Amino acid sequence: MRIAWEKGKNIRFAVWMAILLFLQLGVCFYFGNKKAGFHEDELYTFYSTNKTAGLSVNDRQWLTKGQIRNDFVVLPGEGFRYGVVKQMQSWDVHPPFYYYIFHTACSLFPGVFSKWLGIGVNMIGFAGSFFLLAYVADMGKRGKMLSFLTCLAWGFGSAVISGVMFIRMYQWLTFFVLLCLALHIRAVKKNDFRAVTFFLPLAVTVFFGFLTQYYYIIFHFFLGAGFGFMLLRKKRIKELISYGAACVLGFAAAVAYYPASLSHIFRGYRGTEAVSEFSNASNTLGRLRFFYGLFDDFMLNGTLSWWLLALCLLAVTALYLGKKGKGKGAAFDGMAGLILFACAGYFFTISKTALLLGESSSRYQLPIYGLMLFLVLYSVWTLCGELPFFSDSSADKERNYRMLAGVLGAVLVLTNAFAIRNGRVFFLYEEEKQVREYIQAHKDDTVVVFYNDTLPGFTWWLSDELMEFDKVYLASQGNPDLISDEVILESEKLLVYVADYENKEECLERLMEANKHLKSCQIAAQKNFWTLYELGS
Repeated sequence: MRIAWEKGKNIRFAVWMAILLFLQLGVCFYFGNKKAGFHEDELYTFYSTNKTAGLSVNDRQWLTKGQIRNDFVVLPGEGFRYGVVKQMQSWDVHPPFYYYIFHTACSLFPGVFSKWLGIGVNMIGFAGSFFLLAYVADMGKRGKMLSFLTCLAWGFGSAVISGVMFIRMYQWLTFFVLLCLALHIRAVKKNDFRAVTFFLPLAVTVFFGFLTQYYYIIFHFFLGAGFGFMLLRKKRIKELISYGAACVLGFAAAVAYYPASLSHIFRGYRGTEAVSEFSNASNTLGRLRFFYGLFDDFMLNGTLSWWLLALCLLAVTALYLGKKGKGKGAAFDGMAGLILFACAGYFFTISKTALLLGESSSRYQLPIYGLMLFLVLYSVWTLCGELPFFSDSSADKERNYRMLAGVLGAVLVLTNAFAIRNGRVFFLYEEEKQVREYIQAHKDDTVVVFYNDTLPGFTWWLSDELMEFDKVYLASQGNPDLISDEVILESEKLLVYVADYENKEECLERLMEANKHLKSCQIAAQKNFWTLYELGS
């Protein structure tokens, strides 16, 4: 009878989790539909994954729509070129595995440039992360309630939704961080330290996690240090040696496969910047406050202080009851403590080394946001268990736990709903919707792009717009000669992109001097160091 009851509970839990995941994917799809533009790094994802000819910026050069577009899509017959993808990333500062995933998606849809390729890949990573987080959070008796609440808070979080919208590797980094943790928890729960069920899967996870984003190794370092200490304390020396060997094997295999990783970390510009920031003690408090604020704002809508206050009050109450002999004493179990140690180490290290880019910097802490929410909810759940309402002597204990879960769930839903309503989901660039409509209405016009000589690569930040025109004309801002191209000189109307630098007005004046038809000049749009002008007769 008890087995049938437990089976029924598991089925109901699976149904509720499936409904929750479906709703969260629906929210991601809703915001994906609202996404109207791209971050420059997202455009680089398309380019570095699907490059064909290799775009170059040359003064007084025409580029056709096809020339631009072809370097951002997989052309027929050029799919699944993982060697090219690997080489492209070796020239930059990132490992290649995420780009393999993205290139696979683009190869399945040759010739297509669409935000949905990137969002779709991230939604798959989101779904995988959802199940892993659910497994990690299912701790102890009534763990399924805690698991549901954790996934509820995580999947509707503004920063997490933003991570799905951002066509980069951070959602998949989250997947591998949670997979790594889930393997550790399973080994402890089942006391299963066999090679085939733990050590080999762990080595494979290290391999792919490291090759997805180098930040993976930071989380694994702290997790592994805590886990190794746990094994050492239990005098499981054989398992400790095997554990170390599995981690070294996965890491060594990743470096052997991708030797460029070492130069990226120790000699690349991002690696050297990170080391410099980490060694600077004066910035520690400010950086910790900055990343604390991001988690507070974009995962709990500014209510983290209230959660911490509630934890303090519950802890004092539990301590008081413990002194009276009524409580059992609230404490983290071993695995929750291990998660806390790993998250604290990761949060501190990333806070010290990551780029400070405003709200978008939350992507660097994204892999542990679900675990941070779990720790908050786990603490509340455990401390509430010390109260008389939840003691074994309470006749309504189960009902009270369900009521607690309902209250916490309602608070989390309202918190996330207000955050979403307040526009805390980013990487959407909704303001560019009007620009896109303007471009569609003027896609047959002649287009000139004045780029800055010192930063010609910024030209490709316009790629999603430039590929809408039949052709565009590139001109250097540093070239004082008047443009002599006949098409430009004979046009009675021009769209002109000008990089926002000192001689922006001079470029427009020279263009109007060369083309006598042009009399008026007005700003049509502004975007990322660029201003779009409409010049007419």
